[in-house]
Amino acid sequence: MSVPERPVAVHLWLRATLDWSDERAFHAQLNPRFAPAVQLWNETFTLPFHRFRQRVRAIAADNHRQLGVPVVDRWELIPAGALVLPSDDDDWFAPDAGEALRGAAATVDAVGFHWPSRWVEVPTNRLHAFYLFRRRVFPWLRPKFVCTTNNYALVKRDGSETLLRSHVRASAWFDGCAPGDVAVLAQPLSIANRTLASQTTLGMPERTIGRRELVRKFHRYRRLYDAVLPSVPAWARPYVSCMADVMRELELRPER
Repeated sequence: MSVPERPVAVHLWLRATLDWSDERAFHAQLNPRFAPAVQLWNETFTLPFHRFRQRVRAIAADNHRQLGVPVVDRWELIPAGALVLPSDDDDWFAPDAGEALRGAAATVDAVGFHWPSRWVEVPTNRLHAFYLFRRRVFPWLRPKFVCTTNNYALVKRDGSETLLRSHVRASAWFDGCAPGDVAVLAQPLSIANRTLASQTTLGMPERTIGRRELVRKFHRYRRLYDAVLPSVPAWARPYVSCMADVMRELELRPER
């Protein structure tokens, strides 16, 4: 990928998602491999899976409106040369993220930008818990991936769509590109909100978790959003509070 002209705009690209608003449409789009996890959720909780995800998306959409940049869900609507922020429908961004990226792009002739990754999450499994513990104890260690779900941006050019769809491929590209093609920003501009309903939380793609593990994570997620997290900046705390409200609405069904 060659060094492009400086981008003229910042766009937030909402990657592929499902229609959470209509149950029939949701099930028609659902990956069959994930269907058992959705069934388990609906048997465990009073709030259906698609309704929960609809609430989560609404919280993120409110955050995205604060950015002052175009939010698009179709790649072809983004003009060539624009700086693209990739996002899932549960991710949050600092309100000045667009302005910060525009300022950085005006001072350096870079293709890509990345910044420290931040998460609101419960560990998905024991291995993940160990990784997070090691990162807390030894923060100077290099993370597994330079790019996570939403802590980077790339200029729209040939080949950039693939990198913006996959943080794994993006990380490999950032690791291997020429130094002048990349700028590292010190300020964290985003938070990945890995909810109880995320595929990785529910065991995908390796497996589907059981009811006991799901209920255990449910209680941990309630405590997570109710706590004042030191790593969460002030701009994100209203969204954490909204997630706490959604988790309080999520109630357990009696076990059969």
